[in-house]
Amino acid sequence: MNSHLPPTDAPWGRRLLTLLFIGLLVALPVGWVSSQYLGNQVSSTLSYNVQDGWCEAGVYAGVGPGPHCFGDYSQSALIAEHDFQIGTRDFTQQRPYLSNPGDAYNSLYPPISQLPHVASDLLRLGGVSPSGSFYLYVAFLLAAVLIPGIWVAWCWRGTAVALAPLLVIGLAALPAIVAVDRGNSAGFVVPFLMVFAVFLGREPKLMAPAAVVGAAFVRPQFILIALGLVAIGRIRHALGAVGVFAAATIASFALMPAGFGPSLQSWVGNVTAFRGGFGDLTFSTPANISVARALVSTGSWVANWPGPIGRLGQHMAEFVFNHPLVPSVVLFLIAAVVLFLGRRTLPRSVAITVPLVIAATFSAVVPAYYLTFALVIAACILGPRFVRGPAGGMLDEQVPSDTPWFWGWPLIIVTMLSIAPLPFVRDTDPASPVQRNAIVLEQIGKLWLALVVLALVWIAVRTWRRRHEHSQA
Repeated sequence: MNSHLPPTDAPWGRRLLTLLFIGLLVALPVGWVSSQYLGNQVSSTLSYNVQDGWCEAGVYAGVGPGPHCFGDYSQSALIAEHDFQIGTRDFTQQRPYLSNPGDAYNSLYPPISQLPHVASDLLRLGGVSPSGSFYLYVAFLLAAVLIPGIWVAWCWRGTAVALAPLLVIGLAALPAIVAVDRGNSAGFVVPFLMVFAVFLGREPKLMAPAAVVGAAFVRPQFILIALGLVAIGRIRHALGAVGVFAAATIASFALMPAGFGPSLQSWVGNVTAFRGGFGDLTFSTPANISVARALVSTGSWVANWPGPIGRLGQHMAEFVFNHPLVPSVVLFLIAAVVLFLGRRTLPRSVAITVPLVIAATFSAVVPAYYLTFALVIAACILGPRFVRGPAGGMLDEQVPSDTPWFWGWPLIIVTMLSIAPLPFVRDTDPASPVQRNAIVLEQIGKLWLALVVLALVWIAVRTWRRRHEHSQA
């Protein structure tokens, strides 16, 4: 067999690679027409408005004379300054600052999650220029979100398509672009998710639990990927990861200058009082891929139907709006039961995909840069089979009957739609100054939710049939 060409025993990997290239080929001309002919801002379509503010804060002076100051980076850097009492900035006098400077702790995330911004602040206030500290920060962020593409490219080294992953799930991938465009530290979760996916159920056994803890340190909701450990029957490892994360998170508040008690109390208050702000569940843009937003949007659409169905949709939208985390908790509990009952017999693709999606979409407000989990799923589907090893992509590593079409095709299609920068966009909402995101970006949360439901139904039926056959044997 020619070692410079992909073999034919990895059909799902080849299909995804083809879809990704098709998506990119469509995105290029459509993006040109959308921006140059129709006057749409590419940044607003695929990410956020380029005029994101925070330039006056002095954290980062912006790109040249332009108005883009990487708002998430600048805002988070200011919050880290306040919480860790770095520098001499008077937060009661200097604006912009949206949080209450009188509180002991302003971040929505625990101290460990703020470490990238603490490091950046220490560099900036320690003599490195604001631009220099930012570019160093964003270089590490870019490297983090490129990890899935780099991993696949390394596995494919020596083939004619070795550089393809660096393009289709790397530099041209929507989640990577948005993460860097916002400068949001959530992108640092990608290497941990990649380690979790690669080592789940493989040696050394502690790599996957350690990756769970690391991912949760970046963003606490990713502790939920411990579901993957449940799915392969490693219950003690899952509980151990949760315990280590909880203990380390609580202990980290002892390092805060304002004191353990006040800082922890303020953080709990921030989390419980958070209602979404600019990411309100009723807003069409910026895109919100959360479970709550998917259900509110669906309920609002069904509410326009006549009769009891319309009233049911309205009640669902109202309930989820008032209790945004309830659907996520219910979905998590159902998944935990299904994955536990089917443990050790689950397809690897389900054990990886379902926990990643649930964790990433769990919060009430989930911006588009959390779609970086799709880069990890894509890397696992592409996998190393294109080279020469015993392991293949997660849809190809079993016999074909273990990846039915009704699971494989939806998974690779939704993954492609999450990664390809498709700029199809609707008209701006009436009276709104904010341009809407791309249609796919607005709807992708619903597709991932439907995919998780599909996986859980499939596994539940599969588990019941196997147990029924076993009881009759």
